[in-house]
Amino acid sequence: MARYSVPNGKKMVEFEIPDGVDVTVVESRKLPVLPDAERAIREAVANPIGSRRLRAMVQPGQKVAIIVTDITRKLPEDIILSVLIEELLAGGICVNDITVVVATGTHRPNSRKELVDMFGEENVTRLRFVNHNAWDKEGLVYLGKSQRGIPLVVNKYVAAADIKISTGVIETHLLAGYSGGVKSVAVGVAGAETIAATHNYQVMAETRLGVIEGNTFRDFLTEAAMAIGLDFIVNVVQTGNKELVRVVAGHPVAAFLEGVKTARAMYEVEIDHQADIVIAGVGYPKNRDLYQATRAANTSIFGPRPVVKKGGVIIIPASCEDGFGHPGYVDWMAASGGPDDIIEHAAKEGFAPGDQKALILAWILKQARVVVTDCEIPAGELKKVYLEAMPTLQEAVNREIAGRTGVRVIIIPDALLTLPILRKQQHL
Repeated sequence: MARYSVPNGKKMVEFEIPDGVDVTVVESRKLPVLPDAERAIREAVANPIGSRRLRAMVQPGQKVAIIVTDITRKLPEDIILSVLIEELLAGGICVNDITVVVATGTHRPNSRKELVDMFGEENVTRLRFVNHNAWDKEGLVYLGKSQRGIPLVVNKYVAAADIKISTGVIETHLLAGYSGGVKSVAVGVAGAETIAATHNYQVMAETRLGVIEGNTFRDFLTEAAMAIGLDFIVNVVQTGNKELVRVVAGHPVAAFLEGVKTARAMYEVEIDHQADIVIAGVGYPKNRDLYQATRAANTSIFGPRPVVKKGGVIIIPASCEDGFGHPGYVDWMAASGGPDDIIEHAAKEGFAPGDQKALILAWILKQARVVVTDCEIPAGELKKVYLEAMPTLQEAVNREIAGRTGVRVIIIPDALLTLPILRKQQHL
């Protein structure tokens, strides 16, 4: 028996695979880790890419909105925010003129305790924090339409700010190719109307993980951010253990593109063949709910080509202590007639913001089964969204391998970041 392990949040789950089974472990390339996160962030902010230094961009009396990530992301936001505040104060901005807007998109609001955990007690106490609400009409401003006719509805604090700054992490993303850059503004603090107009069937059918060139969704993000007026970003590239590999700051597009170069060099890994079984690990905090945890299947399906065989299985250990996450997709899937029905409905009728998860899961299920293990959601509840359940990862592995010969297994310890890419000579 050979022993392996993959993450389920902050814990590692160990399992064994019999000798003789063809196993490929796909891991992101190891790039040098930045030994001092604060120093790296300060240097990036002091030496911006494609823009003036932030302190030279601001003037006393201006209103500033800093758009930050929510609890579903993990990066050194406490350090980033502190450095940005220092930079703004050095440019003459008053603390009372700064609003920190949490880019929840369609996610739930973050509690004060969660904000303290992310940004530190001192920052949360001295700064005004606002949880974005995509459905609160009183908290939104309509800014017209994009060139493609998409309504530009944005958080009122962001719209009113003279200077707009966003933070973020650059990692593989199903629609945007890579997250980060302008995404926090165009989605994270956008109104439901804007999110619905971009998270639609046509756009989703055209995008792939890791592809930003010619990406309709990414093009809209850039157009919207420029119309809204995003001035400065601080983005990080991290390992699966959330260690910094690179920090970029400056112009929302120029700095982002530099960060993507590093992200691609680390996350995109070529492999020689497809697998019958993919075991996909989920690191913290994405393991906390099913909406986020099932993103671990995306890299096996939505890269340039699927790496799991048609009719194969993807096994995901995820605790899901916060349940399903966004409820809309669960209700839709439970009332549907199955994946084909979901896909047909999405194409003809569309769907509400956040409910695109149903379509994503339906596409995944057309290629492979999905088994969730070590999960707090009861098996009967998972069945409503057409997912299978097993008590432990080991039991799931044993069941899938039992009685089979010539089975191939791919293990992706960090399936949220690592993007396996089949070599071009591989014929499907």
